[in-house]
Amino acid sequence: MLLNFIERTRPIIQRIFAIALLVIFVSSCGSSRSVENRILRADSIIHASKFKPIQLKTPYFALYSVYHFPQPKDLLTVYIEGDGRSWVSRFQLSSDPTPINPLALRLAVVHAQQSPNSNIAWLARPCQYQPNKNDINCEPKYWSSHRFSEPIIDSTNNAINQLMQKSGTTKVRLIGFSGGAAVAVLVAARRDDVAELITLAGNLDHRWVNRYHEVTQLSGSLNAIDVASKLSATPQLHFIGQKDEVIPSQVVTRFIDKIGTDLCVKKVLVDATHSKGWVEKWQDLLTAYVPLLCFMNES
Repeated sequence: MLLNFIERTRPIIQRIFAIALLVIFVSSCGSSRSVENRILRADSIIHASKFKPIQLKTPYFALYSVYHFPQPKDLLTVYIEGDGRSWVSRFQLSSDPTPINPLALRLAVVHAQQSPNSNIAWLARPCQYQPNKNDINCEPKYWSSHRFSEPIIDSTNNAINQLMQKSGTTKVRLIGFSGGAAVAVLVAARRDDVAELITLAGNLDHRWVNRYHEVTQLSGSLNAIDVASKLSATPQLHFIGQKDEVIPSQVVTRFIDKIGTDLCVKKVLVDATHSKGWVEKWQDLLTAYVPLLCFMNES
């Protein structure tokens, strides 16, 4: 009789057990992706490096940054982070855009390890790494439809000015990943001190990219490709992943065509996806390509 009871209830017990495991799994995933854990992950990267954190106040946003300024030099390299966790799913906007994997930060650390005497900084995007939500302008539109809007670009430009003043440099090299590449382009187009512009997996034409993926357009954003012609005199490197399913290589080709000249502008295909393969290859890419850019000889 007991055996019959066990046999009859076995499917129910198994189902309860499976549900419990699923709850544990989902909870652990949610925990690993919490804002606090994302911030701790970035903190651990920073603490293991030579970088010092700083909060840069601009007229519209407070931007989180880290820097390593070992000695006075003419050139400052600024890495601009990607869009971060803008969306939880295709239809659900994130409540906080802090990246799960701060790829541009990791690249900046590799660069600082390779060139310890260079002035290097990393700049988070507005509303990233702001756990207390003290920034009253951190509305969700600024990591969705307005992620490349005028307040975003102006604030980033202002933050770069502050970093240059702090480092005592007169020239800046901008390196942007994904959406950070679009920000780098839009900032570069309004400056006259950009020595080099480097993008990785860059969203250099968000209108084309969103049509390609059949998703809603960024109604409140400026578009990098619209200012491409203003950068014809700026040395540029555009790295794109051969396995990137987010930003196809055609985006870079279209952007370079818009520049109107291929003088000092190079597209480089890399064996990488949108977010994987870059950190492992970054030191070699810096060594192989960056010193070849026009007129610059500081790593």
